[in-house]
Amino acid sequence: MFDTHMHCEFSTDGKMTFPEAQAAARRLGIGIILTEHWDYDFPGHEDWFRFDCDEYFRRNAPSRRPVREAGPADPPVLLGLELGLQPHLAERDDGVPDGGPFDYVLGSIHMLNRKDLYEADTYAGLTRGQALRQYLEQAIASVTNHDNFDALGHIDYICRYWPYAEKNFLPGEEAALWDRLFQVLIDKDKALEINTRRLDDPAAVRALLPLYRRYAALGGRCCTLGSDAHEAAHVGRRLAAAADIAAAAGLDIVYYEARQRHLDRIEG
Repeated sequence: MFDTHMHCEFSTDGKMTFPEAQAAARRLGIGIILTEHWDYDFPGHEDWFRFDCDEYFRRNAPSRRPVREAGPADPPVLLGLELGLQPHLAERDDGVPDGGPFDYVLGSIHMLNRKDLYEADTYAGLTRGQALRQYLEQAIASVTNHDNFDALGHIDYICRYWPYAEKNFLPGEEAALWDRLFQVLIDKDKALEINTRRLDDPAAVRALLPLYRRYAALGGRCCTLGSDAHEAAHVGRRLAAAADIAAAAGLDIVYYEARQRHLDRIEG
């Protein structure tokens, strides 16, 4: 079983080393994919979420362990990238994965109107409905414009930070926009991540499951599971809960090696 989303030394906000992530994976008996941040046009800090690709592979490639070489005591270790997608950056972003032999490219939406979704002032003057509508419209534009990624990450990223009383998506809310987003992903044969960050909240699970079911109903087949761990204690967190969502939605769990999709078979 793979945790396909985590951050170490090459991410500005990483709080663990890659050896610490690998040790956590060995204790849990899971495979991991390192996905360090890459975001162009990060507001106020242009170079925060970027790294030297040559140095990334020089330091981390010796630890890479493909599935065919892995065993119970040494689970697979693969090297990826989390690419922050914005509609105006497609041409620049699509060239980033060509900077090295990445196994996996996770595309994610971190911005709204070129502002960081983490920051409270991003939502100034916006109702909750307006924020969600613009978030989805820009996500649609981003995945439409971009091609060089394998899966779309944490569709509920905005729920972590928006300042409204209702944190979760509501049933039927902006259904047409969700359908458009999912249809673009399906047409481009992109997987959809089930991010485990918020799955300790039963209300979040109840809000997310209908969206994954809708993705499957429209023709989506595949999902990845990702903890978005930034510290060793979070590697592999709540993967079982994410696998339950995948099963309930009828989605195949996959991972990527050398940019090729593989079925993630769960045993036990």
